[in-house]
Amino acid sequence: MKGWTDINSRVDMLERFERRHAEGKRCVLLVCGDHDPGGLHISDFVHSNLDDVAIPAGCSPNDIDLEIVRFGLNKDQIDRLGLMWIDNLETSSGKNLASPRHADHNKGYVQSYLREFGVRKVEANALMAQPNAARELCLDTIHQYIDDEAVEEYEASIEEVREELAGRIAELIDGE
Repeated sequence: MKGWTDINSRVDMLERFERRHAEGKRCVLLVCGDHDPGGLHISDFVHSNLDDVAIPAGCSPNDIDLEIVRFGLNKDQIDRLGLMWIDNLETSSGKNLASPRHADHNKGYVQSYLREFGVRKVEANALMAQPNAARELCLDTIHQYIDDEAVEEYEASIEEVREELAGRIAELIDGE
């Protein structure tokens, strides 16, 4: 998912997590976002956005012990990868968080960001300039939650379906 997601997507996500929770699975939502005030504060925003749809989803993030883990971007990653800083705090709506006239300017998370990083940000899509590093960041994070054995078990569980699908595709191609 990306950015602020619609209600249906959030409900679907919570329902999928609820099913996995009922199976005894650990539910973890990994978040990689922009390095800006909202991006660094995203875990709280995501939890709140999911909690907003708890009634239609039939559960809340707390009901399923959902862990929301932000794994990037952070300043160390930006520096290590040489990612480009953008010298403004303009939001997607075109407003400037650095302006005292912005409704969120005086919020604690914005002021804390301004003190620590100034009026600059790095968009998560800057990682696309370093695709191998981006892939490594994602895989390293995922492997903290899913081991190689689990991946092998999953691959084995879908092998029969893959073979059936490949056979069906071959039949369709031969039939034309």
